[in-house]
Amino acid sequence: MKQLPLISKEDAEPKARILWESMPDFDLAIFHVTAHAPDAMEGWMRFGGTIWREEDGGFPLLQKEMAEVWTSVLANSSYEWGNHGAGMLRRGGTQDQLDALIARQPDADVFDDMEKLVLQFTTEVTIDARPSEESIMALAQVYTPRQITELVFGICGYMMNSRLANLGGSEIGDDEDYGMFRLGRKT
Repeated sequence: MKQLPLISKEDAEPKARILWESMPDFDLAIFHVTAHAPDAMEGWMRFGGTIWREEDGGFPLLQKEMAEVWTSVLANSSYEWGNHGAGMLRRGGTQDQLDALIARQPDADVFDDMEKLVLQFTTEVTIDARPSEESIMALAQVYTPRQITELVFGICGYMMNSRLANLGGSEIGDDEDYGMFRLGRKT
């Protein structure tokens, strides 16, 4: 078996269906994977909501989107970098920045020094599972411990999401197959 079979909303257990229906405007391809484990799906959905909640004093969402795209590229998940690439552009990122990340060039001149630092930190968390002292110290010059922790939660959340998407064989654009296109969300 190359990938886990996707489950339909109709075939999902009642708990998964209720969770799915709690987000009437979303039928994400990744739901067709996570619905196989309804209890975990519930916690995963709640956790995902906290990553993207905009709060005073929270980590800047544009830089978090860049980190999520880069995490997804490192995880070989076109599904996630496709979705969060679109989010990065909506939040003010540029197509050149997105193209650089997809081309695996996080040190390209299209990023400012702080963005490069966030991307370096993301690489360290994703690949080495431990950021360097230099990266933490440099981030701590600008961001609070809360903000840095929020960034790590985001990175780790999208490491997990990338793996779940890959488990179900989800690729860039698959959300359009599940009705996201009607919401104007094209990857």
